Amino acid sequence: MTDHIDHSAVVVSVDPSSNTVKLRVNDASECGSCPASNLCRGNGEPSNLITVVTPHASTYRPDDIVTVRGTEQMHHRAIMYATVLPCIALVAVMVGVYLLTFNQLMAALCGLGTTVLFFIILWAMRNKIAHEFHFEIIGKPERAGNYR
Repeated sequence: MTDHIDHSAVVVSVDPSSNTVKLRVNDASECGSCPASNLCRGNGEPSNLITVVTPHASTYRPDDIVTVRGTEQMHHRAIMYATVLPCIALVAVMVGVYLLTFNQLMAALCGLGTTVLFFIILWAMRNKIAHEFHFEIIGKPERAGNYR
C-alpha cells in the first residue's frame, strides 16, 4: 500500500518571486478508481489547477511536464470534506426536523438547505483549510513545448 498518490501535470505558470508553480493535472483517466473522481469532474471538465509552493520554482517553465505528489491522508481528508461530513449533516438535520415536526417535506427541504449551507461555508473557509493540502513536485521536469 502506498502512502502517496502521483499524477502527471503540466506547468501552467511560474512565479519565482513567491516560489509558486501553477499546475494542470492531466491524469483524469487514472481517477476512475477514486471515490471523489465525480466530484472533481462534476461538470465534465476537471477542476484540476493546483498551486505548489517549491523553493525550486525558477527551474520550471510553462508547458513542462512534471510529476506532482499528494499524500493518501490528503485524499482521505478531501473525501471526508466533500462527501462524509455533508451526508452526516444532511441526515442529522433531516432526522431532527422530522422528529420535531413529523413533516417529511420540511425535513427534506431543511436537509437540502443544510447541505447547500455546508458547501457555502466550506467554500468560504477554503483559504483556512488550504494549508491541509500540500502537494510537491518530484523528479525533474520533462521539457515539452506543445503538450496539452
